[in-house]
Order: sequence, then C-alpha cells, then structure tokens
Amino acid sequence: MAFIGKQKIVNGQKGGSLIETKVSIILTSYNKPRLLEQAIESVLNQTMKEWELWIMDDHSNIETVQTIQRYLEDPRIMYRNSGIEDEKRYQTTRYATMINEAIPLIKGNYLTYLTDDTVYMPNRLEEMVTFLERNSGIDIVYSSQQVKIVNDQMSCLKEFTREAEEILFHAADEVDHCSVMHTRKILIQVWEKFGSYWDEDPKHWCRGDAVFWQRLNTFQSFYPIPKVLDITYKTPQSVQTLFRNLPATLPDGILVKGTEGYVYLMDNGQRRLLDPTMFTFYHYNPGKIVDIPDPVLYRHEEGIPIDDQLQLPPFRLYQDDRGNLFYMEHRWKRRITSPILLRKYRFLQREIIPLKEKILNEFPLGPEIDPYFIKPLLENKVYKNHTNYWFVTNHSPHPIDKKVLERLKMNQDPIPIPKNIIQAYKKSTLIVGGY
Repeated sequence: MAFIGKQKIVNGQKGGSLIETKVSIILTSYNKPRLLEQAIESVLNQTMKEWELWIMDDHSNIETVQTIQRYLEDPRIMYRNSGIEDEKRYQTTRYATMINEAIPLIKGNYLTYLTDDTVYMPNRLEEMVTFLERNSGIDIVYSSQQVKIVNDQMSCLKEFTREAEEILFHAADEVDHCSVMHTRKILIQVWEKFGSYWDEDPKHWCRGDAVFWQRLNTFQSFYPIPKVLDITYKTPQSVQTLFRNLPATLPDGILVKGTEGYVYLMDNGQRRLLDPTMFTFYHYNPGKIVDIPDPVLYRHEEGIPIDDQLQLPPFRLYQDDRGNLFYMEHRWKRRITSPILLRKYRFLQREIIPLKEKILNEFPLGPEIDPYFIKPLLENKVYKNHTNYWFVTNHSPHPIDKKVLERLKMNQDPIPIPKNIIQAYKKSTLIVGGY
C-alpha cells in the first residue's frame, strides 16, 4: 500500500497563502444533513488551519449531498460518494470501508476521525497536534468527550462526560471514534501486520472503532488529554442506538423501517413493503414501528409487497360477514369463540379487521384458541411468568430478554402463563441482543 506524499495546498484564506497539511480528518457521513453541517463547521472553526477534510459519504439522500456541496469551494475539503446500493449495505461495516478508501489519499502527518453526529471544540486539532509534537515517541492520543443523548428534535435528554484520565493499554470500547488522533506512520505498521487498516467485517458494525483500537494497541498505548475536545450527539438514528438490544434475527410480525422511511412487515424472514393505505386498512399502530439500521434491513430479502386486500398479512385479527373472529397465523386461521379469549390474549377491539367470508375461506382452519393454553400456543405473542418472558414462534416458546422486547416494542401487556405450561415445552434458544 503506497501513501501519497506530503503536499502543499491553498487554504482558501485571504491572500491565498500556502499551508502545509498537518492533519487529515476523515468524516464519515450518512443521512444526517443537519448534524453534518455542524460537524463541518466545527472543522472550519479550528484554531489550527493546517488540515484537510475528507468527507466520505455513503450515498446519502439529496439533502445531505446538497449540504456537503456548499462547502466544496474550500480546497481543503474533499468529497467522495460511495454510490453503494442499499441491498449491498450489509456486506461490510460501511464506515470502516469508507475510512479504508480515504486513508491512501491522505496527506497529513496525523490522522483523526469525525462522524456526522459529532462536533470538534475549536482548539481540538491544535491541542492534539501540540501534544504529539512535544512527545515524539507517542503515536496515539485521545481526549475527554462530552456525550449528549438527544431526541429527534435535538432536545437533550441526558448528558455526561467520558473522561480521558489514564494511559490505555486496551482502548477498545473505552474510547469513541471521534476522540482519537494518531500518527500516519503507525498506519504502516498496522497494514504490515494485519493486511488492512480498519476491519470491514460486517459483524463489527457496532464497534468498528474498538476493533481498530485493538490493532493500534498492538503497537502502542493511548495517551490521554484530560480536556473535552469533542461533543457527540447520540440521536435515535445513531449507530449505537439503532443496534442496541437488536436480536440477530428479526422476528416475524414486527414493523420495521430504515433511514428511507419505508415501512415493512417482517414475514417468513422477508421484509414486505407495507403500502400506507394498507397500513391503515390492517389497523397497524404507528407506535409499533421499529427503527433499525439499514444493514440489518437490507440483509433481509424483499418479499411481495402488501398493497391490496388479497395479500393478508399474518398475526392480525379478522372477522367475516357472519361475525366469526379469527387470528391469522402462517399455516392457518384460528377461531376465537368468546370475548373472554380476546381479553385473555390481549387483543383489542380496534384491531379487528372486517373481511369478506369468501376471502377468509381461502385459508385452512387451525386449532381453536382456548383459555387453558392447550397446544399449540398462539403464535407471535409474548407470554410472561413472574419476571420471565417468552416469545412464541412456530408455536414454540423462546425465552426472550426484556431489553430485546423493549427494543422491538413488544413489551406492552404480555400474556400471563402458568409455569407448568412453559415447562411442558422443550427448552429453546434465548433471544438476546445479537449486535
């Protein structure tokens, strides 16, 4: 891997003076135009001017691209768009891939990172470069970071500081992506030992930086600057938020959406696009839509869209012209014979969808639903005994972590079930957060 040599660039300041590029900044971006603007402005406001900024955008929406283009008159700012197709997003850890594409292009003696939900303090580059230049034997430095957890309106819900206090021999999962600067020369050591810079394996989506820190720690420790030099905003769309407590396999019956905003129903392991009209027709609750990362969404093959009344989605409550009430499962429809069962299994009257009898007759009739949990258990329902929860799929109860239920918006009003009923089933795999 050949590095591009150090060059001179025009910094765009009055008089067009030539400034040596000391620091290369790699900013990874995806669909956060408002926050991205703040991130770029924080670089422009640095007290140190000897920098270059590589904006590596992962094929964002037009609003994000337009935000980037406003800054490209500054010759220190470079921009690359990945052009990645959505269906290929799951194949690598995307920000690691983009960083690896930028590294061979950098000119600075020092490399640092930025994301589109973080801003630098004005003295950030100057503080870090000064430390490294005064300590020639040190190649890696990190700073304290202020973390702000915000909602979609950017109102702060909680904030705290990650303190940089110790020399870290194991920085993985201790230091954030945007709080580190390292020398360019240590990259050569990383390449020679590992054959790449950042590890792009898709299993590292949640902690790509931690894996790279492990590589850096092979050669040197991380040295602290005990000052807050960046502020990161953890939004509902942040990588860590989106992956937190998400199971490796998405259960059927849940509603999901990615950054494009289209709503899908998970059905037989596929994502079925849900037409807005059908969303209303089938009495879906907007509060049940689960935001998930695009790599997880597009890993699932797209199935037949639900865009008319002839493609009945499973796990809904249907009533025919005669007043017969059925719960639809994958293999059959199951009759509900009394209002008591509606209450016991936590169905709501507003969930009942009226349909023509001839449509429902197309589906075979399965076992009636009874109040005593006679097999098979009702599919796609959450059951509870004391503090333990089970999710039923393929009529078999799987223990499930409460945090996963909350993440999937399935934690409301579980069905109480006697312990002896659960014990009658063969033990199944625990469903936990898989990322």
